[in-house]
Amino acid sequence: MDADASNPGGLFHLLSDKDKAPKPLIDFFGGRQKVTCPVDDPSPLTRKNNKVPINEAAIKLSEIPKQYSVKKNNLTLFQIGKINEAYEGCDGPMQKVARDFIVKDNFVTLIDMEAGIEHFGRGIEKNVDIILVVVDPTFESFIIAEIVKRMSALMGNKNVWAILNKIDSKKTHAIMKSALRKRKVSYLGSIEYDNEIQRSGITGKMIGKCEAEKQIAGILKKLENILETKNK
Repeated sequence: MDADASNPGGLFHLLSDKDKAPKPLIDFFGGRQKVTCPVDDPSPLTRKNNKVPINEAAIKLSEIPKQYSVKKNNLTLFQIGKINEAYEGCDGPMQKVARDFIVKDNFVTLIDMEAGIEHFGRGIEKNVDIILVVVDPTFESFIIAEIVKRMSALMGNKNVWAILNKIDSKKTHAIMKSALRKRKVSYLGSIEYDNEIQRSGITGKMIGKCEAEKQIAGILKKLENILETKNK
């Protein structure tokens, strides 16, 4: 799920060669006219014509029309929505969709939040099993990772893991791992700086074959083991 309302490009460019983005998922739930900001109104998300909370009657993918998603292989990508107009208002209602969108059956929901910690102020992470923090080689990224760990613990979730990103040398890797240990943030894996990912980010095209795939595969395997252990 693309849950970054301030990023106009969105993830679908990197996943699909289609020119048109999927319809905003907030529209499926009634749009801004029905979905409220979770800070002003913490009540749970419901379907457009049904008052039963989603956390009590999870969504079936089959009930969501095709125009709300982009599919590739075994992946289904949704977008909560984007800020498109001046004075449109905050992205709070869209964030409620990200917070409460629970899918029925054997699916894994991966939510890509906007960079930073604002969404923690809205409690968006309250329903997730695990929180992944992508840490770039910047001082601010490590501060954010530390804050995410603290805020997650206050929400009752201590399952926070960091992924080190854009590693350009062994020395940089060692420095970044040391910075994580200093802040007592758990390490999940690393992704080296990859020119193919950089080019895709510039052109807005699908990511092609790249060296980072192997590293990401290793991270996913570790993640599967963590979740299997958690659910036993």
